[in-house]
Amino acid sequence: MEADTETHKQTTLKVIATTGGFKTFVAFLAAMFIFLIVFLVGIIAGVSGFAAATEPNGAVNTHVSYSGSNATVAVLHVSGLIDDSNASYAEQAIDNILKDKNIRAVVLRVDSPGGGVTASDEIWHNIQRLKEAKLPLIASYGSVAASGGYYISCNADYILAQETTITGSIGVIASIMTFQDLLEKIGVKPITLIAKNSPEKSVANDVYRNWTVKDKQKVNGILNAMYAVFYSRVAEGRSTALYDEKKLKAVANGSAYTAQQSLSNGLIDGIGYLNDAIDLAQQRSGLTKTDATIVHYSRATPSFGGLLGVQSNNLTTSDIKSMLHEFAMPKLMYLYNQ
Repeated sequence: MEADTETHKQTTLKVIATTGGFKTFVAFLAAMFIFLIVFLVGIIAGVSGFAAATEPNGAVNTHVSYSGSNATVAVLHVSGLIDDSNASYAEQAIDNILKDKNIRAVVLRVDSPGGGVTASDEIWHNIQRLKEAKLPLIASYGSVAASGGYYISCNADYILAQETTITGSIGVIASIMTFQDLLEKIGVKPITLIAKNSPEKSVANDVYRNWTVKDKQKVNGILNAMYAVFYSRVAEGRSTALYDEKKLKAVANGSAYTAQQSLSNGLIDGIGYLNDAIDLAQQRSGLTKTDATIVHYSRATPSFGGLLGVQSNNLTTSDIKSMLHEFAMPKLMYLYNQ
């Protein structure tokens, strides 16, 4: 009997419930999140150091696809997300084009879903310099030339899109991440102090709390102002095809369009490929009987760290903070969400 009792004691398991399990789990997730950030930063620093040693000098690469006479047609490529780096590249490329007196026409080759509001406007501004120099400007669209991609090219003399191009998406969006709920789960309570005479400073400017209706209204007001700029650019650039304001308003509602739809609603002038755009540029510049040289201007591949605004050879705590803050700040975008 005593042996049976002893055996029962040995085989009996006690399960004790704890109330701190969930908090421990959340804390573990938070720790893993921080570890992941540090890990990624390490990768960025390493890859950036390697890329900095191998990438070409300057932001612009040139490639001659056809070598003919001195008379030249420049093909300016703008691809990928439009950001400050892309805007800087476009400015430098346009500087180079304007310095070359042999260039008689420019084809703006766009393959971009758009991007930052200010970066898009800077590229638009620099492309205006080509028009002021009286260079024929033909836009050629690749797979996508939407939102900011359309913004930068809507002032071209003629716009050609491929059959499979997605374009349009005339509008502005903004995204924001707030951390209040996450911080509460891990027991962190941030405090943001505002100077007495600037009470509006925290409106739409505090990522450590959930946003109120007032916050959203503030950003909506800014978005509407940025949309007005976009609308005016299209109205000016497409004044011949979209002279009817009622029609323009109907088209510029944020919708994305196929090439055929864009042709019907006046956003583009024709359907064709890059070679067609180059031929048209030669015609517009009077080079139909000339064996013109074709030179492509493209963006030098940036380092991985450069994509995130981190200096490749000097990663600091301040860089990490800037990266985290960049993810948290509201971003006004002329961007087509695919």
